[in-house]
Amino acid sequence: KEYKPRMKLNDKKIKYIMRAAILESQKNLKIRDIKNPDYVPDGYVKIRVKSVGICGSDVHYYSSGRIGDFILKSPMILGHETGGIAESDGDNIKRGDVVAIEPGIPCGKCIYCRSGRYNLCSDIKFFATPPVDGSMREYIVHPEGFVYNAKGLSTSEASLAEPMSVGVYAVRKSLIGPGDSVLITGSGSVGILTAFVAESSGASVTLSDVDPKKMDYASKCGFNAYLNDKIRDKFDAVFECSGFASEFALEHVKRGGDIFLIGMGNEDGLNNLKITSNEITVHGIFRYRNTFETAISIIKKYRERMKPLTEKHIGLEQLPDYLENGEYAKYIKTIVDL
Repeated sequence: KEYKPRMKLNDKKIKYIMRAAILESQKNLKIRDIKNPDYVPDGYVKIRVKSVGICGSDVHYYSSGRIGDFILKSPMILGHETGGIAESDGDNIKRGDVVAIEPGIPCGKCIYCRSGRYNLCSDIKFFATPPVDGSMREYIVHPEGFVYNAKGLSTSEASLAEPMSVGVYAVRKSLIGPGDSVLITGSGSVGILTAFVAESSGASVTLSDVDPKKMDYASKCGFNAYLNDKIRDKFDAVFECSGFASEFALEHVKRGGDIFLIGMGNEDGLNNLKITSNEITVHGIFRYRNTFETAISIIKKYRERMKPLTEKHIGLEQLPDYLENGEYAKYIKTIVDL
């Protein structure tokens, strides 16, 4: 649907208006004019948002109006995988630099923040998690400590730093390295990005899925990918990225190995007997912390192989129909251009 601004383009007030993708209620997404932030406090950076990746959570809020206990009760701007251009200077940031945005702002006061585990902060304000607005808007003013220089990358590539950070955090906790074997179950964008992180550590990486289309994307990115029922080996570590295959992960981890639960799917009971008798360690992974600089460096290293993840683009005005018609399901990742 064509976007039609309320103001004429020659109106002097137009500079104070920006476009935003606002989820007004379940399955009711509108492109609206909202106020452009015109004040940048000390310690903040103004960013011209250029690229926002569509995440599964955006789709879920659109289709269901909720994810677990997070319920859409009032209009909310979607988006949290963000690349843009700095419009003001900040710490290690100059105007005109390509930047990636860490979308969660912790309270900085609780026991988790004070111990450095800010991803567990109960009061964190995370983009596009009700009631916090996301980044599918043309401008953002964001704390400079959560804005990262991605000079040398395109804004589309910079938007991958957020989902890549999930993999960085999981692999960092795993301590895997050269000689270790890794299975990644779920070959969506997070699974593939986690595979790049695992490979960068020196481990041998295999991906699996039940969807041949996702396996094809993994293969295009240079990985060995197989249908789940073709996997026979056991691995030193399994990264479960689908949200639905924890029992499958148990079947394919070595005795004494580690399973990292990344995907947030349905609740299912794990086989305690298998876990204890095989001395398997199961780790829950929730978002990330202190990961963006590493994520950006890995994207720079593998940017040619990552091109299949940034090949599909749509304009902001196309987004309502794109979600309504389910077009997003045809692609491993879609980038919204603003």
